[in-house]
Amino acid sequence: MTQTGHGSGPQVLRLMNCAAVLSAIRAAGTARVTDLIHATGLSRPTVSAAVSTLMTDGWVEETEAPDLDLPRMGRPARVLRFRADARYVLGIDVGPHKIYCAVADLSGTVVSHVRRDVEEASTHAQLLEQVTATMRQALDAVPVPSSALAAVGIGTPGVVDEQRGAVVQAPSIPGWSSLELGGLFRRSVECSVRVENDVNLAVMAERWNGVGGAAENLILVQWGARVGAAVLVHGELHRGAHGAAGEIGFLELEEEPQGVQPDGLGPLESAAGTAWILSRARSLGFDGADASAVLTAAAGGEARALQAVDEACARLSRGLASFVSAIDPELVIIGGSVALAGDAILASLRRHLTRRALVTPRLELSQLGDDAVALGAVRLALSDAERRLLDVYTAAPQADLP
Repeated sequence: MTQTGHGSGPQVLRLMNCAAVLSAIRAAGTARVTDLIHATGLSRPTVSAAVSTLMTDGWVEETEAPDLDLPRMGRPARVLRFRADARYVLGIDVGPHKIYCAVADLSGTVVSHVRRDVEEASTHAQLLEQVTATMRQALDAVPVPSSALAAVGIGTPGVVDEQRGAVVQAPSIPGWSSLELGGLFRRSVECSVRVENDVNLAVMAERWNGVGGAAENLILVQWGARVGAAVLVHGELHRGAHGAAGEIGFLELEEEPQGVQPDGLGPLESAAGTAWILSRARSLGFDGADASAVLTAAAGGEARALQAVDEACARLSRGLASFVSAIDPELVIIGGSVALAGDAILASLRRHLTRRALVTPRLELSQLGDDAVALGAVRLALSDAERRLLDVYTAAPQADLP
């Protein structure tokens, strides 16, 4: 794809005009030149010149007007649209048990996704090989060559230095701590790679395409085998000074600190995660194959399953109540596999939180399910691709979209 070169003076101004017109077309979906003149405040010759450049570079094309059935006098006006299929982004959710890759165009429409269970991996290199194979499968399904990728977003458990693209701590994945994940992954692709904590990405997905769209201050609790949280304050992700904001699974419940368990779980997630729920249900006489069976039975009103879920909610609320009191969110979203319990989990958690927190926020179940982290990774990659695309048409000399 052609990319216009950069210079100085009038050339820089022309490129900045292109950025303004491109932003207006993207915001409108489809637009006529007259619409772009009104949106940008630029003159008709300036808008026409910018459109010509953007069409040459492959980012804009003419399309049919949405009202072709209406009578029209004279030559039809040009209707322009952004070519969302000019490049693609890739969102990856990688964890100790699964890899999920989603390919999306530049409008955010997912065009391919592949999920696979993680085969036992004793080193980070073995896990990365599985991630790369899953990525190739998702790209080949479209098909999309890796050269057409504009950006990649990766979600991973643990504390992440998002500036470096490095995993600082990840107790749940062997060999994943102190890993320069972004740098290692850039060997497989020819574009920008962004790395973020998986629950942080899930809350971005909830704000973008889930139940959190209207909330400015919210907490997402991702509750399954592990328990983590992410926080949005005034619509912005709060990572904390060390990238560890929301690691509530490592909150201590006992007077004597328990620390990280041999299986990599923190004290709270050991006491309230799905492994504990299954164990407690079985101790009550519930005959279920796995935690999903317990949660599904709780949704259906089975007494022993309900008791196990209620006791888990009581334990979780001991850690969550302090977190809620500190943040004072308008909404808490419950995601992860416990959502299988449906309204039962919400009712129980609401009851226990009300006893411990001064103000109880609204509680909602996530509707994104297993897609949440991968969708958040897509959103992260899209934001990066959009910024880099506009950088092509701003004053930074020799800028380019990888």
